[in-house]
Amino acid sequence: MADQGGDGGGGTGMREYRKGNWTVSETMVLIEAKQMDDERRMKRSSGESSESRGKPAELRWKWVEDYCCRKGCLRSQNQCNDKWDNLMRDYKRVRDYERKLLSSSSSPSDHGNIKAENVSYWKMEKNERKEKNLPTNMLPQIYEALVEVVEKKGAGQRVIAGAGVGISVASGSHPHVGYMVQPIAAAASLPPMLQPQLLPLPPLSLQPPPPQPQAAVPTVDHMW
Repeated sequence: MADQGGDGGGGTGMREYRKGNWTVSETMVLIEAKQMDDERRMKRSSGESSESRGKPAELRWKWVEDYCCRKGCLRSQNQCNDKWDNLMRDYKRVRDYERKLLSSSSSPSDHGNIKAENVSYWKMEKNERKEKNLPTNMLPQIYEALVEVVEKKGAGQRVIAGAGVGISVASGSHPHVGYMVQPIAAAASLPPMLQPQLLPLPPLSLQPPPPQPQAAVPTVDHMW
């Protein structure tokens, strides 16, 4: 399908968009493009007006299309948008299933009484996933890449007010095993008004200690 679009180098030209199913490499490029676009807009948002930040979605997806084309993924902005929506739908279903499974397996009431059919998504065959109304072809590397984009964008690094302590959410060692909460040193990066206030210490006393009473030394009479 030929369509008018940018050539990724500042000019314009005709692009031949690829049809058919997305390959794994194309999908990874799209996830990378979406992550780069999120970071780009977050960096620019602090110095822009609300009118500039509220650009139409089609302009943002045009940037994603251009990025993908530069990486060899010849997909239109509509294709990128539709594919991302499908990825989000499948990702959230797998994520919610794994969280529910992790919660039930760690519950004291269910300890030692876990049903055999409650197995991880990643240990299921395709027919088992289909029976549970789960995506049948989610790959671990794609899921992990989505964790890096979606969870960091949604949670980010939050600062607990008044404590000067931040938390960041990161994926575990495996893409289907929960999430870790890690403390970070965030107080130094806070504005002065939000940094914890330290009260001055009382001055040290420089006076000498009071004299201690001395025990009387008995006298001994010597006989000559």
